[in-house]
Amino acid sequence: ESVVAPGFMFIAGPDYTGVGIHTGYESGDAEDDTNIDEGGIVLQGFLPEDDPSHRLSNVESLEERVQRLIDNAVTLDDSAVRPIPIEGHDDEENNGGLEAAQSNTSGEDDEAGKSGDSSCSPWFLALWLLVIAGCIILAIALPLSLRGNVENATADTKASLSDAECLPGSVDTRFELAKSILSSITSPDLLVDESTPQGKAIRWVACEDSISVQLLGNQDPSTGNIPKQKHGFLLSGDAGEEHVIRRYILATVLYSTSQVSPWTDSLNFLSPDLHECNWHKNFTRQNFPFGDFDPVGVFCIIDKGELSSPSSPINIYDEFLMDDENYPLRYMEINLRIDNNLNGPLPPEFGYLRDLKTIGLENNIQLTGQLPQTMGNMSSLFSLTLILNGPTLGGELPSALFRLPNLKHIHFQDNLGDKWSLPSNVEIDDDAQLERFILSRNNFAGTIPTWLAQLNHLRTLDLSTNNFHGSIPAGIGNLSSLKYFNLMENNLTETIPSTLGKLAEIEVLVLGNNKLQGELPTAIGNLQTLKILDVGFNEMTSTIPSSFGNLESLKYLVLDSNRFNGTVDVLESMKNLTVLLIRSNSFSGSLPEGLLSETFDNVAVDIGDNKFTGFLPSSFANMSNLVSLIGAKNSFADGATQTAVCDNNSLLVMDCNACECCEVCCDGEDDLCDFQLDVGKLLGYDCGSWFAVCLKEAEYYSGFGMY
Repeated sequence: ESVVAPGFMFIAGPDYTGVGIHTGYESGDAEDDTNIDEGGIVLQGFLPEDDPSHRLSNVESLEERVQRLIDNAVTLDDSAVRPIPIEGHDDEENNGGLEAAQSNTSGEDDEAGKSGDSSCSPWFLALWLLVIAGCIILAIALPLSLRGNVENATADTKASLSDAECLPGSVDTRFELAKSILSSITSPDLLVDESTPQGKAIRWVACEDSISVQLLGNQDPSTGNIPKQKHGFLLSGDAGEEHVIRRYILATVLYSTSQVSPWTDSLNFLSPDLHECNWHKNFTRQNFPFGDFDPVGVFCIIDKGELSSPSSPINIYDEFLMDDENYPLRYMEINLRIDNNLNGPLPPEFGYLRDLKTIGLENNIQLTGQLPQTMGNMSSLFSLTLILNGPTLGGELPSALFRLPNLKHIHFQDNLGDKWSLPSNVEIDDDAQLERFILSRNNFAGTIPTWLAQLNHLRTLDLSTNNFHGSIPAGIGNLSSLKYFNLMENNLTETIPSTLGKLAEIEVLVLGNNKLQGELPTAIGNLQTLKILDVGFNEMTSTIPSSFGNLESLKYLVLDSNRFNGTVDVLESMKNLTVLLIRSNSFSGSLPEGLLSETFDNVAVDIGDNKFTGFLPSSFANMSNLVSLIGAKNSFADGATQTAVCDNNSLLVMDCNACECCEVCCDGEDDLCDFQLDVGKLLGYDCGSWFAVCLKEAEYYSGFGMY
């Protein structure tokens, strides 16, 4: 019964299970000193008075009573009952902290303490002599030890943390616990080196972060677990360890990307009292995921179905949460699409954010290095966007990215790095879901890998304006879901594979501005859904295949600057054709009478610098929607242009002999003869896969599309 008196010390030996006690004795009772197992843990604190009203039952056992009192103990530590390493078995030393904490108790207690001291004063004197000697040795040895450890890159983790600078509690114990948790994703050598981003992050977690300190300081001695989160995330769960890992990773990202200079705006990162879903600031901009409201930093998402209750306190777009207080979180998103002076590499730990759904990095010129290979662990990742980042960010994309089961969008655009490349070999899993793969206007080099043909769900493939060379993989023709395929402005050679004629759902096929050779594949005529075909500015020959007459959906045809020849009679059957750009070839003969006559959309035509003869089709005189016609540098007959064409046309450039009604014309010597329409503007290429939106808004007026 004496073990439950207020002011006792509890010793948990190796067999302690959390039920009952293994060994207990009153403070000052040295006779039980031999019961302390080597390496055991002492839990130091005060038991409350035994209130009978709090008993579990009328027949509460001694073990139940002791456990109840321990569970309700008033501890010496603000955060938890803390483990105290046993460096010796002297009971006076073990009880020193407890007796000091009891210094304000009754005089009776004081007298009892004095009595105890006088009965063992020789031992007491000897003990203090030993303590003083030990302190002197420690004062000399510790700095030397620390210096040696730093020189050997194995810094003493306890010596680098000061209780005075940290939140209350045993910071060394928290550090060791954090290290054991985080060593699953970070090398212990990096964690103990406080000069690394990882070393700085773990020290913030164990020392300054209120949320992590609360978790680490309340470890369950029976299970070794730390307290759970309120609700946590649906994927990673509600384990407290996951919460510590997540905050550590985000701290590592900040320290790693601010090695030269701090971020322009902290975005509430490392706010010790805020859930990490609150580490952002709100910006007002257009065309962002939440409309004009754009949270920059870290924010979290919940399923809308979780908020169907009328009493729900959440009222921010029905899916945007600051913490997990009331609901489990489904995803985390990182939006750093502002110029915020991120400098340095993304650390490997970044790839272990398993709950991360979207990543957006934009306008951070000083980001360096490669994307971490560990990003293959981001099983929730849905979208990855990098735009307008700096010249020292690059390298080979992680092959594991293309095996992620939920990743549907990859968008890299206008990044300045000159060492980007795609992995040469990737084994694509059957459950890979990538739909949009855009690498537009970067500096990717190398050949186009054949494994892209295994991305069976791909709908958009845009590798335009890079430095890819070699041939177009024939396997691309097996991508039955592909709608948008753009290889413009690379260094591709050889011929267009006939297998592209199997792209049953293709709407946009852009292969212009390369070095492609050979003929137009007859199989292209099978593409019933094709709306845009651009093979301009290549080195192709031959005539237009007769099968092209089957392209009833085709609206925009670009064959500029090749070596095509023959007539263009087959174009008459393209009933929806509205933009025809076939400049600088060797086409001959007369234009068919019904050319472009059945469309109601605005029509733009550039047939300049060919060998056409005869007169313009009479249908042109009746087309009020023919807004641009460039026909100079041909062999049309004198007076080939009807007056009605001059009256209806906003932009008309013809040879002077062929156009008596033209206010200005090509006389064979001036720059007007080389005027041509800008295919990029006419076809909305600047909009990428959103070309259709640009086309709807475009107006063909005088001077539009000029180079």
